Amino acid sequence: MPKRIGLIVGVGSIGRRHAVVMAERYEHLIVVDSSPTAQQWARDQLPSHVRVFGALSDALAEISEHAAQVTAVIATWGPHHFEAFSRLVQSGVQRVFCEKPLATSLQQIQTMNSISKEHSVQVTAGLHLRYRHMSEFIHRISAERLGGRPTTFVVDGGARCLATTGSHWVDFAIAVFAASPKSVIASLRGAPINPRSETLQYWDGVAVWEFPQGQRATITYDNASSVHERARFYAPAGVVEIDTSLTVRAFQRDPSEVAADRRVIKVGEVQRDELVGEFTPDLGEVLSTQLDELEGVRVSSYGLPEVVESANALLAAFESSRLGKRIDFPLSDDVITDSQSWAIS
Repeated sequence: MPKRIGLIVGVGSIGRRHAVVMAERYEHLIVVDSSPTAQQWARDQLPSHVRVFGALSDALAEISEHAAQVTAVIATWGPHHFEAFSRLVQSGVQRVFCEKPLATSLQQIQTMNSISKEHSVQVTAGLHLRYRHMSEFIHRISAERLGGRPTTFVVDGGARCLATTGSHWVDFAIAVFAASPKSVIASLRGAPINPRSETLQYWDGVAVWEFPQGQRATITYDNASSVHERARFYAPAGVVEIDTSLTVRAFQRDPSEVAADRRVIKVGEVQRDELVGEFTPDLGEVLSTQLDELEGVRVSSYGLPEVVESANALLAAFESSRLGKRIDFPLSDDVITDSQSWAIS
């Protein structure tokens, strides 16, 4: 067996992109997918050194005593993540990249966190915005031109799903605010319109996360609308907007107008004709960087603590909606133990 072995569970739309990257990276790559169509795609489109299996048990038997050499990627639907993760770790795999959502219940997240620590498993997740250098630009332009760091993040749009798309924005808000949320309150509704499967819900409604220094992140989606989302940060004297291609633009109020009356209640429009900053991120794949971090080639910037924090923040919103009350962080044992599993991916 080669020193480095790659294993990917699930080669649907996202998994196929990951598999192409991994096929170039690993001398020995194992692909697992129960779909005959997906298996045929792997045989047809990936290099000859790739081994294809229909069941994870067969793949794990293939690696057997070489499990410590494996870096695994989980790219199946959300409801299958916990089982796949648990079986990989039980087999001795110590490096795991898991697509979002990490899991589908707070109890699953707690268990994954515990067994990762127990078995010294390195974990990261497929929330790519942290790797686009957007937060660094927002920090700099806000401090230099917008009167200070952002205090509020608002995302609103049509049928984008709080889990499917909102998970990225929740994680991004945590990165930009450089803080853990202290509470969340939400009112959500699911609809069987998820393009992956009718068994997976698409979630709309509103969720609000409060942060320790007064910052707030709000996401509101509407399953009755096909309009794309808008994402923007409010700063003391300007806004930062992120368009659908992830280009980031900053606008400020007229500085002389602000200087004339600095009271926050003296509001005014930003100057749309005077862009004060723009950043277009590289949208290339970031899986290679994350695998480098898992394998110790780079210093880890998004490991188990950050992954668990973000996953808890997302799932706590669902629990808040179900229970009809605000959920505080850190999560209580009762909230975790009583949590339910959600049909999300």
